[in-house]
Amino acid sequence: MSRQQPEQAPLTQKIEASADAMSFEDEQPSVSPRRPRPEDDIVPPKGRRLRPEDDNVQPKRQYESKALVLDVADKPPCWDGQILDVRNLTKAYNKQLAVNEMTFQLYPGDILGFLGPNGAGKTTTIRMLATVLAPDGGSAYVGGHSLKEVEEIRARVGYMPDFLGVYDDLLVKEYLEFFARAYKISATHRDFVIREALEITRLTSLADNPVDGLSRGQKQRLGLARLLMHDPVLLLLDEPAAGLDPRARVDLRDILRSLQQRGKAMIVSSHILSDLSDFCNKVGIVVNGKLILFDETKRLIDRMRDRRRLRTRLLHGGEEAMAFLNNRPEVHNVQFQGEDLLFEVVGFDHEVAELHRALFEAKFPIITLSEEPWDLQDIYLQATEGIVTRD
Repeated sequence: MSRQQPEQAPLTQKIEASADAMSFEDEQPSVSPRRPRPEDDIVPPKGRRLRPEDDNVQPKRQYESKALVLDVADKPPCWDGQILDVRNLTKAYNKQLAVNEMTFQLYPGDILGFLGPNGAGKTTTIRMLATVLAPDGGSAYVGGHSLKEVEEIRARVGYMPDFLGVYDDLLVKEYLEFFARAYKISATHRDFVIREALEITRLTSLADNPVDGLSRGQKQRLGLARLLMHDPVLLLLDEPAAGLDPRARVDLRDILRSLQQRGKAMIVSSHILSDLSDFCNKVGIVVNGKLILFDETKRLIDRMRDRRRLRTRLLHGGEEAMAFLNNRPEVHNVQFQGEDLLFEVVGFDHEVAELHRALFEAKFPIITLSEEPWDLQDIYLQATEGIVTRD
């Protein structure tokens, strides 16, 4: 049944009623000036949308050193352009450490693939950075502001939990206007902010559709659009691809890439490692609350290049070929994967070429022989070998 559009859109009634209930401040046509924010200096200006209040920003202060001077007692120990600086962050439940002295930094354009088994502490870490949970120890700074400065942090962070609730009785544009008012975006900028959020998340054509008629992937994009309206510098996405079909995952990946180009920093937790490997430039692996690995994705994959992974399919004689490969000192982990033989060769191009020659000289009826690149899943399995127990 098609939705009947009233003569006057219900937007005003719904939003104003919600605004009164939540005690929003009366709208003002202008916005008072604010102090320059640390990220005003570190977020690349190209392609960056100014916040509504940026119209009245005074000229930026020039800092004499890289140490950021704040008007608060809790100053960061060091500020060198990071969007996120996490130092020994700790959280315990009933004396059980859920997050154990987590330490890492993110800079503009960084996307951290946050990996780990269920119960590793990923969601707890994200919730602390979103100021939903209070840490028991350590510290974290977003653009130079401590987690204790809750209002400052929430103005700079966008948090999307693994399950995002929506108001089903609203249209898409009504939903976004509700949150635009909650973010106290001025009326003169509100339409622009909503329009831009819809364009970035590719929901412009669905602006007049009811929220309850959206697919799972479209609702995830709507949740992402909600995060973008106050122009956060750090996005915290907890399992954003969970339950999405392959097409929706590709759309989400492309959107996150575009946000990366705008200088946003992101933490993306996921169990779908193939999705993360396409756009995450950093990897963090968490086990039992401990960050056991944190590095650039490219550097981690480069470390594995002295161990090549090959796949071959033979017309017949697979068992004989397996025995032959097991007798080669440079070959390891020979196993059948369906009709193929999968194995690893320690060495570089010369060693691989020599193995090719040996297989052909042994007259094995080879149909295909190819190299398979390493990915995030291989890094994860290698890093957690012997640590993560199987259910």
